[in-house]
Amino acid sequence: MKIPPSEACQVLDDRGVLKRHRQDHSARIIEHVNDLIGGVMPADLEEFYKERIYQVADFLAVSPIWNDHVGWRTDDSLVTRLLRAQAVPLFWDGCGSLYGLDLTVGESTPGVYFFDHEDEFARPRWATGSSLGAFLLLLAEHDQALDEGRAAGWELSIDPDIDKCSRAPALWLA
Repeated sequence: MKIPPSEACQVLDDRGVLKRHRQDHSARIIEHVNDLIGGVMPADLEEFYKERIYQVADFLAVSPIWNDHVGWRTDDSLVTRLLRAQAVPLFWDGCGSLYGLDLTVGESTPGVYFFDHEDEFARPRWATGSSLGAFLLLLAEHDQALDEGRAAGWELSIDPDIDKCSRAPALWLA
């Protein structure tokens, strides 16, 4: 389900679960990430960086951090960590694993997947959003869904296309 990241961010802002970086270095970040991934990034990723996302609920975003006094404060390997699996990191899960946006050529609306640190991020383990915007909305609900003991597949109420992601099944099907 194509939900633009900007629309998802507006919903998350209204709910009070979105924190942003104070300064806007998005143009510099977009150029830097394009250089690191060796091509033109998907439009959703560019929009994600323009939103200056620092945190959604308890999940910290993964993006390069620029400091006007010292330059890049983030090691390039953080951005390139998922490249061998054709993805770019978006968020930490809080336990060392990553959520990453699919960079597979040909995906007009790239999905978001969970990459486990236990297999050194070798492949996507399960789908976490059929688009970046849908993923952001699901991420904001993640911990609450666990606390409430929601049934497997609750994600379909927010992202009806999550079980159609091409690289890995949805969590309840994995």
